[in-house]
Amino acid sequence: MRVLNLSEKRVSMIIKNLAFAVLATVLSSAHADAQIAADLVAAPEIPAGRLFAPHTPAGVLIIGSNLWVGDAAQGLRHYVPVDPANTDPINTGQLMFDIATDWSMGGGGLCVPWCSVGQVAQDGSTHAFVAAYDHQKGQPFQVGGPGIWRVEFSISAFGAFGGASPVAPNLGLAGDQPTAVALGPDGKLYVGFLKNGTIKRVTNPSQINPTPQNQTVESVGTTPNGRNMRAMAFLGADLYLATDQGLAVIHNVGACIGNQGGCGNAVPVQDGFAGAAHVGLTTDGAGKVYFSLNGAGAVYRYTPADKRVVPVSTGFAFVGGHTNTLSLDGFGNLWIGDDPTDGLFNFSGRLWRVPAAALATIP
Repeated sequence: MRVLNLSEKRVSMIIKNLAFAVLATVLSSAHADAQIAADLVAAPEIPAGRLFAPHTPAGVLIIGSNLWVGDAAQGLRHYVPVDPANTDPINTGQLMFDIATDWSMGGGGLCVPWCSVGQVAQDGSTHAFVAAYDHQKGQPFQVGGPGIWRVEFSISAFGAFGGASPVAPNLGLAGDQPTAVALGPDGKLYVGFLKNGTIKRVTNPSQINPTPQNQTVESVGTTPNGRNMRAMAFLGADLYLATDQGLAVIHNVGACIGNQGGCGNAVPVQDGFAGAAHVGLTTDGAGKVYFSLNGAGAVYRYTPADKRVVPVSTGFAFVGGHTNTLSLDGFGNLWIGDDPTDGLFNFSGRLWRVPAAALATIP
């Protein structure tokens, strides 16, 4: 892909943004009951005159007052407050793309160690699991290439990372472009892919320098009709899946015996949007699932207990072929990412926040 110069980017972004603004206006009329307006947190021209911004933002990672976003061109990218005096940037104010390379991983001309990052799974400690589907389109594992990575954090005044190591590097995760990850209540890591509907499970995902004996990968099931994945999230023992054709679930997936087939085959969730690409997914861990739809540019909440679907917010321009940011943080804020250029240009994405207090007003 040719990288445009800054003047070309400005013109292209203006044209694309106008087109998507018209589309969003038309689509929003169909979802007028979505009353919560998301706050724009990061985008081109935030602050004014600054072009560096997300590109098809995906997974979100928060440690303390630091936020990282998985990026389709710039790896795992750190963001800093626009107002340096803001001591609570996760809950308030706007953020900007951090150009300091010692606080981010990936990006640049060589995309070392990664270009494209999907979901991020955090276990509450000092490390996280990052899905790197990369620009290499499914090549076997190589250093700095696609796959699942365990990233260790050691935050100081000089940087934020203590190192990155591959998870199950020679067991077939990289070749199918992993983009969806979720840590199960069983402590195992579940992985979904852009190239197929297979769901794989990694034992001992935190193992350093793993061997086939102390870290295994097993197939536990598949999406409905083998549709490829955009995101996944656990609600209790149930694994919810956002695919390019709908929402699905595997009940009690941890009980499935690996590589046996059948047990982990997902069933469609009747959320009223069968056939639509579900591009983002998160849960509150307490009975509610949030999903985002491409085309409609909308975010909805689904409650499995009563099968109720309610709109949350609309007016977004999601990218159909990728994972798009949808993540609830520990404060209850909902993070949403989109890209009005449909992922065509670098630094054209946006990051939004629905504050916890606003989210709580949805009946």
